[in-house]
Amino acid sequence: MNRKNAALCKQLFFLFCGPLACMLIKDLPPLHGMAEDGMVCLAGGAWLVLWWMSEAFPLPVTSLLAIPIFGFLGVMAPEKVFATIGNPAMMLILGSTIIVGIWKESNLIERYAYWCFNLPFIQGKIERLILVFVLGCGVMSAIAPNIPLAILFISVSVAIARSCGLTGENNIMRCLCTMSAVAPSIGGVGTPLGGAPNIVAIAVIATTLDREVSFWEWSRLGMPICLAGLLVIAVFVLRFFPPEKGAARGIPQDYLKERLASLGRVSFHEHVAVWTMAIALVLWCAGPQIFDALGMPGVSGMMTSAFVAMLMGAATFLVPIRREEASGRLVFAMSWKQALHNIGWDIIILQIGAIAFGQILLQGGVDKSFAHYMQLLLGDVSGVWVWFFLVLLTALVGQIIISFALIPLMIPITASLAVVYGFDPLVACLSVSFVVNLSTMFPFASVPVAVIMGAGEGYANARDFLGVGLFCALSMTIISFLFCWFAGPLLVQ
Repeated sequence: MNRKNAALCKQLFFLFCGPLACMLIKDLPPLHGMAEDGMVCLAGGAWLVLWWMSEAFPLPVTSLLAIPIFGFLGVMAPEKVFATIGNPAMMLILGSTIIVGIWKESNLIERYAYWCFNLPFIQGKIERLILVFVLGCGVMSAIAPNIPLAILFISVSVAIARSCGLTGENNIMRCLCTMSAVAPSIGGVGTPLGGAPNIVAIAVIATTLDREVSFWEWSRLGMPICLAGLLVIAVFVLRFFPPEKGAARGIPQDYLKERLASLGRVSFHEHVAVWTMAIALVLWCAGPQIFDALGMPGVSGMMTSAFVAMLMGAATFLVPIRREEASGRLVFAMSWKQALHNIGWDIIILQIGAIAFGQILLQGGVDKSFAHYMQLLLGDVSGVWVWFFLVLLTALVGQIIISFALIPLMIPITASLAVVYGFDPLVACLSVSFVVNLSTMFPFASVPVAVIMGAGEGYANARDFLGVGLFCALSMTIISFLFCWFAGPLLVQ
C-alpha cells in the first residue's frame, strides 16, 4: 500500500471511529460522580478528541463541528456555544494578535532577531550565540505567537548555515534548528499572550473556579518559570550538541551585521509598534492601580486583560504613520486588511470548540468522576505528590494530545483533586496550564515543531526533538511545580 492510500485509510478509519466511539459510550450507565447525562457528555467529548488527535479534519473544522455534535446529542444548545465567541478570552486573543501584527508589519520582529545576534556580549563565542538565541527567541515568545517566531528563527538559522557552509549534521545547526521550536514553547509560558493554550486555560479556569486570572497574576508566576526554563535548556543543549572544535570561527558575524544594517534606521512604524505594546503591558500589569490613583474608579474597573487588548488593538488603526503619495490620504499603523491577515482566526475557532468541550465535561461531571478514580488510584499519597503527578502527567500526555483537548480535561480534574488533597486549586491549575505549552517531542502534536521540520530545508532532525523535548518536559515540570508550590500562594491571591 502506497503512502497516499495509507493516509486515506487512516483518515477514513478515524472519521468512523469518532461517531462510533460516541455511540458506544453514550448509553452506558453514568460513572461515579457523573451527572445523569454524564456519559452523553463524555461520548461527545470522545468524538471530538479522536478527530482532534487524528486530524481527520483540520483542527478548526473539528472545533466548528462541536456545535452540531453537542446540539444533536442534546447536551448543549447551539446558542450556548455561540456565546463563547464573546468570551473575554476570545477578545484577549483578538486584540493581542492585532498588537503583535503591527510588530510583524513594521518588521520590528526581524530587527529584534538580528539585534540579538549582534550584541557585543557574543563576540564570536558559539556558547554565547546559542544562549542569546535561546533567550532572544524565548523572551520574545512571551508576548508574540510561537509560530511566526519559529519561522523567523529557523530562517535565520538556515541563513547562518548557508553563509558558513554548514551541513545538517553540524551540532551548531542541530542546536539552532531544535531551539527554534523549543525556545518559543518555553517562552510561551511567560504571559497569557505567549500561546493560544494560555487563553484557553484562563477561560477554563474561569469556568471551573469562577475566578478570572489577570494578565499580571499569570505573568508573576509565568515569567520566572519561563526565564529559569530557558536558562536550563540553554545549558542542556550545549551539552547535548557540543560545538565542534573551531566552530566559533565559523560564526558569520559580518553576515549578521550586514543583515541588521540592511534594515536601515528604526522607522516611525516600528516606534509605534514598540509603544503600543509597552502601553498595553503597563495597563495589563497595573492599569487598575494607575486609574485608582488618578481618582477614576470607573475606568479602573474596565482595565481587564481583554479590554486592554481590544483598546490597544483598536488604537493601532488610529495612529497615522505617513501620507500616501498617490492619494494624499493618511496611512495608519494598522489597516483592516493587515489586521485580517494577522488575526489568528483558526486559533479563535479552535478556542470555541475547546471552551465548549470544557463546559460539556464540567456539565456532565466527567472531571469529578475522573478525579474520583484517580483518587482511588493514588490512595493516601501526600497532596504535594498528587499535585506533582498532575503536572507531570499533563506535560507527558501533552506530547501526544493536542493542548486544546487536554486543558479542558486536566484543569477541572486538578481543581477537584486540590479540594480533596488540600492544595491550592488556583495555583495548581496554573501550574498545569504552564506545562501544556511544552509539546515539542513530535511534529504531529506540536505546530512549531511541524513548522521547523517543514521550513528547516533538511537541517532539522526529528530525533533531536525527541531527546530535547523529553528533557524540556521533565525539567519544566520540576521548575513549574516547585516555583508554584513555594511562591504561588504569595504571588497569586
